[in-house]
Amino acid sequence: MKKTSLLTALFTASLVLSGCEGPKTLQEVDLMHHRFVLTKANGQDISLGDQAEIIFGENMTITGKMCNHFSGTVTLDNGSIKGSGIVMTKMLCNDDQLNQLDYIIENLITEGTKINLKNNQLTLKSNNNELIYQLKDLM
Repeated sequence: MKKTSLLTALFTASLVLSGCEGPKTLQEVDLMHHRFVLTKANGQDISLGDQAEIIFGENMTITGKMCNHFSGTVTLDNGSIKGSGIVMTKMLCNDDQLNQLDYIIENLITEGTKINLKNNQLTLKSNNNELIYQLKDLM
């Protein structure tokens, strides 16, 4: 009887523990059809309202804006995104911060950047720059 109780307890414990998962790998479906608004750039709070954003669409197309609008397609691979065909309007902005953010986002995407999504917060991070966005879907 003791063996049966012990086996039942071990079996139950193994079922409970198997339900605990490690960190979830970011998938394309986690990003697609979502809009994120920039809240921090390199540790500094950004107070641009909804102006600075990034939107992920079907097939990992992205659109967004800082001062200038940008679009293209990125690939998601092992926690990083990278896009080679990013196009961006090239107007000079009155706001120096926005001009710098245009340069940063273009670099992050074309050079490749680590991407993380946790608690509706999207982080793009390279060795030199970090952008933090908050989920803010339109609907």
